[in-house]
Amino acid sequence: MAPRLQAGNRVHGVSVGVPHPALVQMCGYAGYDFVVLDNEHGPASIETTGEAIRAALGVGLVPIVRTFEPDISRLLDAGAGGIQVPLVETPEQAERIVRACRYPPAGGRSVAFSTPAAHYGFADRQGHIESSNRGIAVVLMIETAAAMERLGEILAVPGVDAVCIGPTDMSYSLGVPGDGRHPKVVAAVAECVGACRQAGIAVGANAFSQAEYGEHVAMGMTYHTVMMTMLLGKTLRERLVAMRGAASDS
Repeated sequence: MAPRLQAGNRVHGVSVGVPHPALVQMCGYAGYDFVVLDNEHGPASIETTGEAIRAALGVGLVPIVRTFEPDISRLLDAGAGGIQVPLVETPEQAERIVRACRYPPAGGRSVAFSTPAAHYGFADRQGHIESSNRGIAVVLMIETAAAMERLGEILAVPGVDAVCIGPTDMSYSLGVPGDGRHPKVVAAVAECVGACRQAGIAVGANAFSQAEYGEHVAMGMTYHTVMMTMLLGKTLRERLVAMRGAASDS
């Protein structure tokens, strides 16, 4: 995944907060590039996340796990193809995250070859080290005013592949809670996108409508996600309204 982000390729993923393997498989069959398994807000354990990771790999999806720092090592060993860490606010934190995602000498990830990521010992050892260091995507979430104050320093950390902007948390941090379209939030998002593009780092955000996706493309975002719960909820509501309307007309 990291090489695609570094090359500036546009990629599309689904944020999955309900970690059921069947839902993950559906995303692959639908043609998406990756899934973001949400272990920040979702209920998944390491074990259920491992099942979701295997489901993703089985249908050609890159499994990126949204998680806090303490679980990075175990999730990578479970086979995650990328790590997306929320609420990154300092370059020191960014450096820790990068190091946790890279085997020595590039980082400090503990080496083990008995893991799912290393095919339970069947993978070529040196090949596994090299492919992991080359391919694991490091995605940082920029979501607060504190992060924006040190954005240049964060983006200067070697090994950061992408930034995912969080307008909702940004709105609360900027004193306009819940208003992702407030001028303060819009300006912060634009500033972050511009800084990422200047630094050569992929950038993106959740798109909650086709119109918003178009805005993101026009801004220069290439890391695009949609939320499965919102997609399913919208479709379920629309279908129910349609059925009730058809019944009342008959």
